[in-house]
Amino acid sequence: MRAIISGLLAGLLAAAGAFTPGGAEAQDYLFSVPRLQMHVVVQTDGSAKIVYDITFQNNPAGHAIDIVDIGVPHSDYDLKNITASAGRAGEAELAELVELRDIRPSQYVNPGFEVHMDGQTIPAGGSGMLHVEFTMPRMAYQDTTRDDYASLRITPTWFGSQYITGTTDIDLAVHLPKGIDPEEVLHQGQPFSDKVATEDGVSAVWQWRGTRLDGPHLVGVSFPKGDVAVVKVSRLGLLLKWFGESTEARVVLGIVFFVLFGVLFFRFTGGTGVTVFVVFSAVLCFLFFLSPGWHLLSLPIVAALVGLNEWYLRRRKPSYMPPIAQVEGGGIKRGLAAPEAAVLLELPVPKVLGLVIFGMLKKGVLRQVQDDPLVVEITEAFRTDTQSGTARAAFYRAAAQKKGIVVQPYEHAFLFLLEANHGKAASKINFAVPMKKLIEGTAARMRGFDLSDTQDYYRAICRKAVLQARRIGDIPQREKQIDRNFEWILMDDDYPTVFTAGHSYRPVWVRGGGTSVPGPSAAPSPSIPGRTTLGDVSASFAGWAENTMGSMASAIAPGSLSAAKSSGGFINLSGVDRVTGEFFQALAESSSSGGGGGGGGGCACACAGCACACACAGGGR
Repeated sequence: MRAIISGLLAGLLAAAGAFTPGGAEAQDYLFSVPRLQMHVVVQTDGSAKIVYDITFQNNPAGHAIDIVDIGVPHSDYDLKNITASAGRAGEAELAELVELRDIRPSQYVNPGFEVHMDGQTIPAGGSGMLHVEFTMPRMAYQDTTRDDYASLRITPTWFGSQYITGTTDIDLAVHLPKGIDPEEVLHQGQPFSDKVATEDGVSAVWQWRGTRLDGPHLVGVSFPKGDVAVVKVSRLGLLLKWFGESTEARVVLGIVFFVLFGVLFFRFTGGTGVTVFVVFSAVLCFLFFLSPGWHLLSLPIVAALVGLNEWYLRRRKPSYMPPIAQVEGGGIKRGLAAPEAAVLLELPVPKVLGLVIFGMLKKGVLRQVQDDPLVVEITEAFRTDTQSGTARAAFYRAAAQKKGIVVQPYEHAFLFLLEANHGKAASKINFAVPMKKLIEGTAARMRGFDLSDTQDYYRAICRKAVLQARRIGDIPQREKQIDRNFEWILMDDDYPTVFTAGHSYRPVWVRGGGTSVPGPSAAPSPSIPGRTTLGDVSASFAGWAENTMGSMASAIAPGSLSAAKSSGGFINLSGVDRVTGEFFQALAESSSSGGGGGGGGGCACACAGCACACACAGGGR
């Protein structure tokens, strides 16, 4: 019968935890520890000699205690300098204890060693004492609060509450080198029970009476380092040491990391790539297990990447186009109006709306009432009270034929909305419905055509319109060229250079030329200080157009033009998900179609393994 009694000592910033053995046998151990004494003697080389005297009282119903596992602060220990002895409780003289020679690396505590009780096994209902001595190097550390001080933190072992009964009297003494004044010895949160000065030096003492030995009793002491060789660790090193030894902190920060990593991954992939995410997570878990440093460093890195990814997603030009059923090599879709081409090129929605209104102003379908903010009204020839969509369309076509112009089908909804909001500034009208119809209509017209070739075609038209207008030196001819290609010029990124080079341009609906129908209200309004208006055309028409189109942003309700696309990442991993899903589906079908099998399954075995692992991670005996 074997009893596993775990002890884990902690060095600087190292808390101790007790080991819980797995297996059915361990569940029958039941004992008390009436007394535990621990002496820690600090050496000038920075090591510490640790002496344990543990008294056990085994329960009559408990298994015999034949092996005791002792944990150590770190793995840099030597089995050769460990000595142990045991005897019956009540035998006061250490000389009467029997030496125990069978000491091995522990199978249960890592790092730690196990002492085999041999002939000193404590039977059920019996009592006994274990005496252990060993030396641990690198136990005195540089104090982080005072350069001339050293620091040591340690705790006695404790045992799982399910295995231990009663209370324990604990005596813990840390013996410091000679030459230290007792007043210079400082505690680190847990006050001393006593400080004793002897000819061998100062001893810091802590005592707990009638305490439960099912949790840590961590203490710390700071003292003048003098000739003591201390381990110098930076604050970052201390943080890494603490983090590597704190299971709770690693679990909490691991959860935080994977939440942030999930946000980053699925925002980057547009919600796709579940399989890849699982693989990455498994690899990262393994890496974090091997390297606490990488685990800790990963948190600010993933937080920074989340911020950077969100910044790029916000800066990226929003997509409002629905999916287009295109055909590679299907040819170019010609004959699109300028606003339709702007939709196809995914220009900003306010600019597309501005092109629609400017186009109807140019044709004389609308009249400008005010320039800043822009207010327009429908001219008399295009006003109707008809509510039927079909009747209105027929009316607009007939009125356009009389004027010798064309009213595009997508413009009908804009006209209806403007007529219903007479006298209202364009930026205050919600154009979401007609804009959505324009976008969906453009996508429908592109079916069967090549999207990229068509986009290149209309980009070339815009560029050509700008270059032709800039090449004409004669002002009247240049003005006519601009009038002819007005909307196409506005779609090019360099359109301001056309309107500001050499002369001040005034649009056709203000000049009264072409097909526009100007009235008294078409005259420019007085200039407003600090704003560019048509009343200040000597400054630049381009500035007014830019301001006016920019103000149209408030005329579209946020989210009203969302397209039926993925949630918007930089890459799409849905194909990987599909292939993986098909693979596992085929694997499942293959397994279900195979022959019979024995009882139980892999899942049950895995669950049993997890249960064992969880049990081993709990409190010890």
